[in-house]
Amino acid sequence: MERLTDEQLAALVLAGDGQAFAQIVERYQKQIFALAYRLGGDYDEAKDMAQEAFIRIYNEMHRYDPQRRFFPWMYRVAHNCCVNLLQKRPKDLSPLDDVGEFRPSLNAAENPEQRYAQREFGESLTRALRQLPEHYRTPIVLKYLEGFSYQQISALLDISQSALESRLFRGRNMLRKLLQEELD
Repeated sequence: MERLTDEQLAALVLAGDGQAFAQIVERYQKQIFALAYRLGGDYDEAKDMAQEAFIRIYNEMHRYDPQRRFFPWMYRVAHNCCVNLLQKRPKDLSPLDDVGEFRPSLNAAENPEQRYAQREFGESLTRALRQLPEHYRTPIVLKYLEGFSYQQISALLDISQSALESRLFRGRNMLRKLLQEELD
């Protein structure tokens, strides 16, 4: 059987084919889990959030416009679901607890001092990211931790590219100040 496109699978789901949705879940479960984990910072919570996101996607399928690409729509629904779930959790839990683990390492530390310094920086970065408002944190996570392009992020967040560039610029400046305070 040939591999169906996301849009073809979505059309089958809209026609009542449950197996088509199972294929969508199988195709994107790792990406949705990674999104949930990077936003929430807890492995078990991310599993629950990803499951809830797929439930929300399935329940919202009637709102999907078949004239548009499926992935950006699905990712936006999942992102909004995760953000809503995070807003409902107790305030003493902080998102992005382990963001330092996902920070790309240009040069792997060669000695224990370098590894320690990298881990310390990762923890400082995590604390600073937690302090950013969500509308700045999300684009930064998507761009620098998820590796999405400006165009993809604009589509996922449903904002213009200039608005995204502004959020990234302001978010980086805020993050730089917070990191400076953290490291001093």
